[in-house]
Amino acid sequence: MAESTTFDRVCDIIRENGGAGDIELTLDTKLADAGLDSLSTVEAVIACEDEFGIEIETEQNPTTVGEFVELVDSLMEK
Repeated sequence: MAESTTFDRVCDIIRENGGAGDIELTLDTKLADAGLDSLSTVEAVIACEDEFGIEIETEQNPTTVGEFVELVDSLMEK
């Protein structure tokens, strides 16, 4: 259940920062395909840090929605 909630919120953040509108996001969707460039990816990372109370290191570089969700989940477990 927590993963679904994390997935939904991360997707909302990606949509807000990517400008891709209401496209369907899946775990396999590449962040670039969701409209995130390097600047908007940083903005999405900051939004996730604020939303979930985590700190994402700069060397952690997710490229898909699934990697992003997995990263957030793993950091929330710490």
